[in-house]
Amino acid sequence: MLLSMTATAPAKGEPQATGAELARRAQGGDRDALSALLREHAADIHRLCHHVLGPTEGADGAQRALERIVRRIETFDPAKGSFRSWALTVAHNTCRDRLRRRGLERRTFADDGDEAARHVPLETPGPERLALARLEASALAEALTTLPDAMRSAIVLFHVHGQSYEEIAAALEVPKGTVMTWLHRGRKRLRAALEARG
Repeated sequence: MLLSMTATAPAKGEPQATGAELARRAQGGDRDALSALLREHAADIHRLCHHVLGPTEGADGAQRALERIVRRIETFDPAKGSFRSWALTVAHNTCRDRLRRRGLERRTFADDGDEAARHVPLETPGPERLALARLEASALAEALTTLPDAMRSAIVLFHVHGQSYEEIAAALEVPKGTVMTWLHRGRKRLRAALEARG
């Protein structure tokens, strides 16, 4: 079952509700508020699931995460953080559950070279640059697989999703200092792994 993201937008001149207000209304059963929240955060959820599960399973993982968010909306507590952080935590946990069920613990980022093609600037369409970008993306994906799962998750949440130390700490259920340590050590390991490749 695909979730519908087609709720109507607020009328012109009508003030837009904040994320906390939308979440409160969604918890009270307002389907339009829930749809607005899902629309606002769907791209981040899809991106996270794509990075954790890979291109073939990312869309299905995102759909399951969105369904879980809908079922568990009443557990969101704005006093503990933003709706975005909570939703990404739910998505991350959904992806981890899928990986556990499959018996895989060491998978991250896109496995295909086409992902690199989407990040090549338009003004450099030459085949040499495209091949180089694919090699770099492949090298980064390979280097990321060498990191422990929690460290890799912290790197992805910080650098791909732009989450703060506090948001990552809440998502991974660890102290902020641990997140900072994982990010520092993770960057050093990635740099060393990439330099070793040449």
